[in-house]
Amino acid sequence: MGMDGWCALPYRARMLGTDTAARSASLTGGGGRRVGGKIVVVTGGGSGIGRATAELFAAEGAAAVVVVDVADTGENSGPQTVELVRKAGARALFVRADVSVEAQVQAAIGAALAEFGRLDAAVNCAGVAGSGAKIADMELQEWNRVVSIDLTGTFLSLKHEIRAMLPNHAGTIVNIASAAGLVPVPYLSPYCSAKHGVLGLTKTAAKEYRKSGLRINAICPGVVDTPMIRASAAERPEVAKQSQAAAGAQSGAESGGSFIGRPEQIAAAAVWLCSPAASFVNGESMVVDGGTVTR
Repeated sequence: MGMDGWCALPYRARMLGTDTAARSASLTGGGGRRVGGKIVVVTGGGSGIGRATAELFAAEGAAAVVVVDVADTGENSGPQTVELVRKAGARALFVRADVSVEAQVQAAIGAALAEFGRLDAAVNCAGVAGSGAKIADMELQEWNRVVSIDLTGTFLSLKHEIRAMLPNHAGTIVNIASAAGLVPVPYLSPYCSAKHGVLGLTKTAAKEYRKSGLRINAICPGVVDTPMIRASAAERPEVAKQSQAAAGAQSGAESGGSFIGRPEQIAAAAVWLCSPAASFVNGESMVVDGGTVTR
């Protein structure tokens, strides 16, 4: 899994390179230790924003990163991210889990605790875009699939992460929502509805657990250049066209500047939210989209 950003938009794909941690140095001031010693879980960590986040945590001093993903083979998989995390200087563990299945989420968090003893931070990136259709043409099965991963999966991850953090009276959690959680996106009603729900869930959790020493925030990325976004744009060009109109996004050639983000730009925001520098930030829906959506 690991649906990143808003939705599938057509664009001229760019090669991002392979060393996310190194590319992120310019975003974080270079070589910092902002999350030194933390034990971190990243769901949807096999590719895209999840992978970039796992790598950046390692580069910023995390003691260990637990990568949770449904993909366990291939280039865009959890084991590949684990190797990158270790290269960046942290211990790492891969746990295969479908975030829509509570028993698997509970087992993943349990594995993190068994291996490293505690949980200090979590970033929930797992998600899917779903197939595009108007509401009257949307199959209930597809609606349920997207909502079960994007919203229920975030709820289940949040639930068990909170339980793991409460004994220590400290912890930070970031839910990766979307700019589609703020504005309507035609043809992607399950995804849009789920991401709106993630923002409500995040705010409620922040309110419920602020006196327990936990901080819980969300990030709303715009369009981000990830493997899944590329695949979605290629598979559903007609939906991508409608989504582009909804987003008001333009290509770099049209606007003089690109509105296509990079995974490490979202990762930088996630790591900051989990750092002491963000100690007074709680219940926030942080838009990171190059100004595509303004409120």
